Amino acid sequence: MVLHRQISRRDVLRAVLVSGAALAVPSLALAEQCRETPRQDEGPFYLNGFDRTRPVVHNNDLTVVPGATGKPDGEIIQVTGRVTDEECRPVKGAMVEIWQANARGRYTHVADPNPAPKDPNFLGFGEATTDADGKYSFKTIKPGAYPVPGGWVRPPHIHFKVYGGFFNMMVTQMYFAGEKYNRDDILLSSISKAERQRLIVEPMRPAGSSTENLYVFNVALKPFRARS
Repeated sequence: MVLHRQISRRDVLRAVLVSGAALAVPSLALAEQCRETPRQDEGPFYLNGFDRTRPVVHNNDLTVVPGATGKPDGEIIQVTGRVTDEECRPVKGAMVEIWQANARGRYTHVADPNPAPKDPNFLGFGEATTDADGKYSFKTIKPGAYPVPGGWVRPPHIHFKVYGGFFNMMVTQMYFAGEKYNRDDILLSSISKAERQRLIVEPMRPAGSSTENLYVFNVALKPFRARS
């Protein structure tokens, strides 16, 4: 069982924003967090193959589908964070795309072979643009685990694609702490323990909210470097 602590709005801002002093003289731990985010596979279910019979809405709330009257199945969550460069400076105007399975482990993508049912009240894809502090936010649901060929199970995760400005495109995945399939996941096992710790996120509960957990996931981008 995961215990949730109550946090205030100030706690959320502190978790998401880096102070001016820290930006000027980053500590070793902060400098490590601002190193380029560990990369993960894009997977086969990116937006390009989504079900075109459904409206493709480009916004940061995946729980609202045009024309739908119900709410999506599963636990509604908030996902927020900052996009920075490797010097911990915020990246303004970066595009942050996410896509994920629904609460039963099924993607909206037409090629998903999972027999689990689709959720007509869940978009499955969203995008947001970072503000002047590099901050983005999404409202979505916690995705379900799902089986893949080879006899293993992918743990709940959210795919991220982040790009903009003079930075290399980042493709990675955010995972949820305490999930039993994290340990044996092939993609997670392909990176170091320190890198896994950067991709696995603990939940928090914003003060005054009894329904939505908050997950803070920061992304650091590496700038383009011209070939000599």
